[in-house]
Amino acid sequence: RDFIQQQNQNANEGKENTGVITDGDLPLLHLVACSSGAGALASFLTSPLDMAKLRLQVQRGKSASSLKSSGDPILGRGVQYRGMVDCLRAAYAEGGVQGLFRGAGARVLHFAP
Repeated sequence: RDFIQQQNQNANEGKENTGVITDGDLPLLHLVACSSGAGALASFLTSPLDMAKLRLQVQRGKSASSLKSSGDPILGRGVQYRGMVDCLRAAYAEGGVQGLFRGAGARVLHFAP
């Protein structure tokens, strides 16, 4: 502990305290708040992409299980979406902007803390 205090004194010698936060001086609470806010914003903005990815994965799983149960490759193709853009268009047509961001709140709560 004394070593850390000595290092801080040595680093601050000759410097006037201007109230400006320099590199490495960010308090832990501010660091946590900034990190949490960045995670929340990023997860909110990418929520439509994650929703589309999940729908495509579910569609692929359903078509694979249908193929196994029916044995017929034609019946096993229950394609609803042809890709990411098509899935996003369908979600927008289904519910507008709100449809694109459905479930975003839960995703933000998961990634923010």
